[in-house]
Amino acid sequence: MQKLAASILLFLFSIPVIGHTEGVAKNARQDPALRVTLEGAYNGWMQAMTAGNLEQWEKFTAYSRQIETRNRIVSQKAPFPQALFEDPIQPPSLGGMVALGVYSTGVTATSTYYGKANFGGGPEAVRENLLVLHFLREDGKWKFDNLRVVKLGGDADLLLKIRNSDFSFLADMEFQPLAELPPVPQPVKPPEFIAEAWIDSTGYNVTITVNGHRTGKFTNVKVTELVNGGLRTGVNTIEIKTERLEEIDGKTPKVEVAIYAARESGKPANRMFHFKPTGAIPPVTNSNFEVK
Repeated sequence: MQKLAASILLFLFSIPVIGHTEGVAKNARQDPALRVTLEGAYNGWMQAMTAGNLEQWEKFTAYSRQIETRNRIVSQKAPFPQALFEDPIQPPSLGGMVALGVYSTGVTATSTYYGKANFGGGPEAVRENLLVLHFLREDGKWKFDNLRVVKLGGDADLLLKIRNSDFSFLADMEFQPLAELPPVPQPVKPPEFIAEAWIDSTGYNVTITVNGHRTGKFTNVKVTELVNGGLRTGVNTIEIKTERLEEIDGKTPKVEVAIYAARESGKPANRMFHFKPTGAIPPVTNSNFEVK
């Protein structure tokens, strides 16, 4: 038994290991002239969020992200767009932050900043971090996709590079844009059950699809993730694709997937499905499971 935790905007403000962030670009180039345009898109998105203006939010948000955000809210039985604009997490302003660099493929881009970003948690929650803004180019216009936080922690070497204006680290994977535009997900309907997947993909890429809706791709992690579209009463379907990784730092490879569900957010959840192979792990597993 466990409780399902609601999360709406938090997935926009982290370094995801799931969703449509699987391939980073290898051909991205620095494009400092693009920074002003990208900042305009981000500031338009931020102002729309602050004002609770759906029309403006749609104007400045990448279409694939619009559908993903709506799906996430609907999958938690929350009202859209009210839940989006009522979230306690707030978009940080770029004011006072230092722009470090822009990388672009022409259709995807990142713009990275250093400084104290305020997400609305009070002064004690403001920390010096790196913010990586992601953008997609749609119909000739740059749209905001998501924002990721790269925590500095005690990385003295990285701090020294920043202070010496050495931004060569921006060539690392976590600061690079997507390799290509992501696919647009199918809209989901409000579910009967809110569901969460618990995944252990140690040594593997694991891709999970429930009732035809993709939950995500998980690479060498132990993590939980909301199931898009939730579950329904009766028979549900799940597809699990696995791909063994070449290097895993001495860990024992394993794959385990469990699906928990509850009728309402925050209520105790029951395990509805469990996949834990003891022998050879098949590359594709298709299963049905019943929810009562």
